[in-house]
Amino acid sequence: MIVNPPDLRLRLEAIAVTRLLAIVLLAVCHWAPSLAVAAEPPRRFEIRSAFVEPADSVYMLNARLDFALPEGARAAILDGVVLTLDLEIVVDRARRFWLDDTVATLEQHYELVYHALSERFLVRNVNSGQQTSWPTLEDALESLQVVDRLPLLDQSLILPELRYEVSLRGRLDVRNIPDALRFVLFWVDDWRQQTDWYTWPLNL
Repeated sequence: MIVNPPDLRLRLEAIAVTRLLAIVLLAVCHWAPSLAVAAEPPRRFEIRSAFVEPADSVYMLNARLDFALPEGARAAILDGVVLTLDLEIVVDRARRFWLDDTVATLEQHYELVYHALSERFLVRNVNSGQQTSWPTLEDALESLQVVDRLPLLDQSLILPELRYEVSLRGRLDVRNIPDALRFVLFWVDDWRQQTDWYTWPLNL
């Protein structure tokens, strides 16, 4: 039987769609228990406290975050998915009769990944390259929730006679998920979480 080019193209597209559906079905079967739990209402993710302190001519940021990952995210980490924590920090000069003037911005990135060979959880400061190793997922997650003495900006940029505010926001996300699984998890809000802005005055 001779197959016309349009018919051949349609058949190839049908085969490709069938294969994609098969991959998605396998992903659903593998992740179904986790997704059932992850379909619960969005988990908490908030900034509990934050302050800035001077040290060695630099202002240091200290903060405490609070979040709880759904079981689906925990299972994904054990399967090699990278959990990322991104911190967005903005320092504004407060102006009474005009828009605030941004003095400095900083984006701080962290990654948490499970190393199957050593059975350790690695947390890496992407900005500096510094890495720590933890025996359990809980220990690694707790380390991500504490920000201690993160260099923010040079003290010379701040004038004592003016008023400043610092704003902090956090985002949790996952990376390197297979495309088929990402399609399945598209509707699961817990895989991407973001805090509200946490703002406080910079006391000199």
